[in-house]
Amino acid sequence: MVKLPKRISGVLDTLIKDLRSRESISGVGLFGSWSRGDAVISSDVDLLIVDRREFEYEYVERLELDDVLIDLDYVPEKWIAKEVPPEIDQKLYEMQILYDRNWILANTREWMRKTYWKHERVDIRTENYLIEADTYLSRAASARHRGDPQSAILYTWVGLDPILKILIEASMLPVSNSHFVEAVSEAARRLGMSDIFDDYLEMAGFSSLTVDEVEGRLEALEGLWREAVAFIGGHSATLETLHIKVRNALKYYGKPGFLKGMLLRSRALLDSEMPAEAAHYISRASIEFLENYMWLRAAVEGTRFDYTMLIKALRGGKDVVPKVYEYSVKVLGLEEHPSEEKIDDSIAKAREIALNLRRRRKTLIRENVKPPA
Repeated sequence: MVKLPKRISGVLDTLIKDLRSRESISGVGLFGSWSRGDAVISSDVDLLIVDRREFEYEYVERLELDDVLIDLDYVPEKWIAKEVPPEIDQKLYEMQILYDRNWILANTREWMRKTYWKHERVDIRTENYLIEADTYLSRAASARHRGDPQSAILYTWVGLDPILKILIEASMLPVSNSHFVEAVSEAARRLGMSDIFDDYLEMAGFSSLTVDEVEGRLEALEGLWREAVAFIGGHSATLETLHIKVRNALKYYGKPGFLKGMLLRSRALLDSEMPAEAAHYISRASIEFLENYMWLRAAVEGTRFDYTMLIKALRGGKDVVPKVYEYSVKVLGLEEHPSEEKIDDSIAKAREIALNLRRRRKTLIRENVKPPA
C-alpha cells in the first residue's frame, strides 16, 4: 500500500468520516496516481465512491479541502455488486480501500485483480475502445462533409486515442489522463509500432510543440474557462432543465478547483519538458467541457446541438466571433482553415491505423498480455 503525504492523509481522514456518516455511501476507494505510486505534488486525489442510490451512470464531483484537490467519482453499488462495466476496471484493479461497509468493494476488487489481465477481460475493454474510436472517426467524416473542417481535424486525432489504448493494454501499462502520450510512446516502442505513434503526434499537432506554445494554450484555457463559466452562471435555471449528466459535468468543470488543477498539472508537465503530454491533457479535458457547454448554449438559444459540428457551433452564425470560439481554437491548436487535402489525408490515415489495430488486436493481446497464474 502506497503511503500518502501527511497533508493528504489528514484531509482524507476527515473526509472519509463524513462519507461514512452518509447512509447511501457503502464504500470508498483510492485509485489513480496516488494509489499506483506515480503521483507528483500537483496530482489530484481520486476517490471511487460506491453509492446505494438508484442511478445508472458515473459522475464526478470536485472538492478542494486545505489546498488538496479531490475528485469524488460516484458509481452505483449495483455496478460493484453485479456486472462490473469495463470502464471502471482499472479503478477497481489499482484501488486501495478506505471504507467498505459490507465487503462488496473488497470482494469485487479481489475478483478484478484475478481477472484484469485475463485475455477475455482485456478483450472486452479493447472492444469498447474500438466502438469509441468508430464514433469519433464517424464524427470526423461527417464534419468533413458538412462543412466543419476544424471539427473534422479535431475528431480525427481524438478518434485515435481509444485505438492507441489498445497498445497500452497490450503492453500491460496503466491508462492515465496525464501520462497518455508517455504510455503510448512506451507501448509503441515495446511492440515495434513506433511509426503509429509518430503518425498520431503529427495528426494531433503535438510533434513539434514547444513549451512556450503550450503556455499560450494555457493562457487561452483560462480565458475560455472564465467566458464559459460566466455563461453557465448566467443561465443556471436553464442548466437545471438539462440531462443530469450534462448538469453534473458543467457543475464539475465550473468549479475554480477544476481550472486550478488543470493549470497545476499542465505546468508540472511543462516543467518536465513534456509539451506534447501537456497539450494532450489540456485538449481532452477542454473538448469534454466544450461539448457539455454547447448543450447548455443550444438550450438557451433554442437550437439543436450536434457533436459532429462542435467547432462550427461554437463559432455560431454571428458577425462578431464569440470569445469562447476564439479561445477554444487556441486551446485546441486548430488551424482556422485547414485544407481539404489535409483533412482527407488525416481521416484516411486514422482509418488505416484503426483498421490495422482492429485486425491485430487479438494477436497483440494473446502474445503480450500475461494473465496471472
